[in-house]
Amino acid sequence: MSWKGTSTTAVIQDLLGVPVRAVMLAATGQHTGKTTLSLGVFRGLVKRWGKGKVAYMKPLGQRYVDITLPDGTVHKVDRDVEVVRRTFNLDTPWEHMSPVVFPPGYTRQCIDGKVSSDDLLSKIKDGFTSLATKADFTLLEGSGHMGVGSIANLNNAQVAGALGLEVVVIAPGGLGVSFDQLALNKALLEKHGARLRGVILNKVEPSKYDMVKDYYGRQLQALWGTPLLGCVPYQDGISRPSLNGFKNLLSGEFVAGEDHAFRTFDSTRLIVSQGDEDKTIYDKVQGQLVITLSSRNDVIESMLRNQLEVLQTSQGTQDLRQGLVLVGHNPPSKGSVEELRKAGIPTVFVKKGESEETTGMFEVMKAMTAFTQKHDYDDQDRLSETMDLIERNIDFDTLSRAPPFGGQMAIRLGELVRW
Repeated sequence: MSWKGTSTTAVIQDLLGVPVRAVMLAATGQHTGKTTLSLGVFRGLVKRWGKGKVAYMKPLGQRYVDITLPDGTVHKVDRDVEVVRRTFNLDTPWEHMSPVVFPPGYTRQCIDGKVSSDDLLSKIKDGFTSLATKADFTLLEGSGHMGVGSIANLNNAQVAGALGLEVVVIAPGGLGVSFDQLALNKALLEKHGARLRGVILNKVEPSKYDMVKDYYGRQLQALWGTPLLGCVPYQDGISRPSLNGFKNLLSGEFVAGEDHAFRTFDSTRLIVSQGDEDKTIYDKVQGQLVITLSSRNDVIESMLRNQLEVLQTSQGTQDLRQGLVLVGHNPPSKGSVEELRKAGIPTVFVKKGESEETTGMFEVMKAMTAFTQKHDYDDQDRLSETMDLIERNIDFDTLSRAPPFGGQMAIRLGELVRW
């Protein structure tokens, strides 16, 4: 299909006579929980519109996997698209769900003129048309904040405007800073002819939940006439990284206890001191992740001893829920690995350095501290708990009543659309 102009939705409705209901979920910045919200919102919409009636799309992607299509070609697909597709068992063509991905170096190709932003936008429009004409409701997920993609002259706001979408923005829980970030994103949306449909606050401090919901909602209505569609409280258990997440972050490998790959922890301890300097490194601590050198047999043995003591005392009904990240040039001994497996202690080995030194451990700890857990399809318990929380705290009736868009919007915005 050849496109020229902007509002794709207006073309579909006015020329094809097909009603379109679609909303883009975007965010004010990174790590606001956009993909998490997308999963919960998608499941909520499916419950209201019916299985097979809701489509999903992420027009612009960054982190990707290579997928081989039925014709043998390899298509780069955003990782979030892969999670949504597998979670809900969707059979929509990959290239429609994830039409454009920016791999490393892609922006330079755009600036050098090797890639045309118009061509990329045409791919997005074609993908959206294919989905929106077959579904009763189409949910689109933006990539980061509204300005992501600007260097390639194709950001989230431009995509929303070109498709003729209203946008629901996810903002961090809070008042002043959150609202300021929202205002910046709203301004960019309006510049490109898109409209703020509503706001969802995520990770709201439970002790301030009622206050934030009240004041934020009132100010949204007073200033812009915009509804607060949801207010999702922060839950520590859902937000904590899993050992599998750390393993992927550090390019490590499980050497024991992979059955507990998605275990999360109450505390983390970096051990570099010797036992004669600090006896507390051998303490029995519930739910602790320990990071130490792979050569520290004393630490490994103390963790094994503590775990076995709890198992024996409780007759196998209790577990210390420990975890271990071993860093070094050489992996732990075969004997240690076998004992860790028997004790059920999930253990990840991260190869670092040319010798047993502590430098690599500090690099690992720095990366782990800055890490934000992303969703993993195989972590089904976390996915289910997360979606339940979101569904309980979003006004799906208002969100589902998003009206079809069409020619009147195009005329109002002074758009000229041609095939």
